[in-house]
Amino acid sequence: MSQTGRVVVLTTGGTIASAFDVTKGSVSTSLSVTDLLSRLKVENLPQVEGRNILAKNSASLSLDDAELIVNAIVIERARADVIGIVVTHGTDTLEETAFLADLMLAPGKPVVFTGAQAAADEQDRDGPRNLADAIRVAASTQAQSLGVLITFDGDVLSARDATKMHSARRYTFGSSNGPLGAVDQDIVRLTRRPASYPRFDLVAPARPVDLITLTLGGGERLVRLIADNPPKGLVLSATGRGNATPVIVDIVAELTAKKIPVLITSRSPEGRVAPIYGQGGGADLKRAGAIFCGDLSGPKARLLLAVILGQKNISDIAAQVASVVDATLI
Repeated sequence: MSQTGRVVVLTTGGTIASAFDVTKGSVSTSLSVTDLLSRLKVENLPQVEGRNILAKNSASLSLDDAELIVNAIVIERARADVIGIVVTHGTDTLEETAFLADLMLAPGKPVVFTGAQAAADEQDRDGPRNLADAIRVAASTQAQSLGVLITFDGDVLSARDATKMHSARRYTFGSSNGPLGAVDQDIVRLTRRPASYPRFDLVAPARPVDLITLTLGGGERLVRLIADNPPKGLVLSATGRGNATPVIVDIVAELTAKKIPVLITSRSPEGRVAPIYGQGGGADLKRAGAIFCGDLSGPKARLLLAVILGQKNISDIAAQVASVVDATLI
């Protein structure tokens, strides 16, 4: 069931707002929010208004840009006549901006991210359908208090869980936990709720927080370089269940001794990390002071750590990480 009111569409660029530029020989962002809304060839949508925030490919977005998007959501969401927000965003980093918003925005009026895999001038473009679906979800009473959502190719997913699974196919966003529901024949059908966790204060995330992916015979030099010029925090996208090497374990111990938090995720696309193995594995990393991040991906763990470190009062970092990665169902 839809609510009475208006949905605000915030555009930030990306493929959904792009077309082929003959002079440049490449696809470039060129469409405004007015262009996007004028291409909606569907009926029975709620009242919609639009606002241009950015016009960038999402691969080039900065953390400052993501903060700008979150703050724009806050402003529009506070309006009494607004029932929901849609953000159009490039798919490369959509899951990161959506998760950042989810970490900072208390559940309430729906916030829905969407985009496209095909440029706006392609014959099989998916942007108009995705945008229409997202508007319907943003106006749905079912979507209230579910946190930030991603709607793509008919699926409705939690921002915490969603990941871009394919570089080019239209059906790209998925989750090992499955979708929350779908938009089917223009009807929003949500069948489950996401896990609930405490949100954080709306403050600037700490910088820099670095992310390194560990590989066969690789990673030690990079971790050493970072330890010699330490960031605010470090995330290791480790192998398997969250494993590294004895050399990396020693460097992690150096960092944690200096009160620089180190988070452990897995480079595997599914599953949870756990401190099981020795000989440089997860059990050794935990003894060295590292914090394990459950099933959270490396890019999202980086944002979580940056948000935690940006809080005015930083308490138990491990407990705050656990509040998100071990969240329970509503």
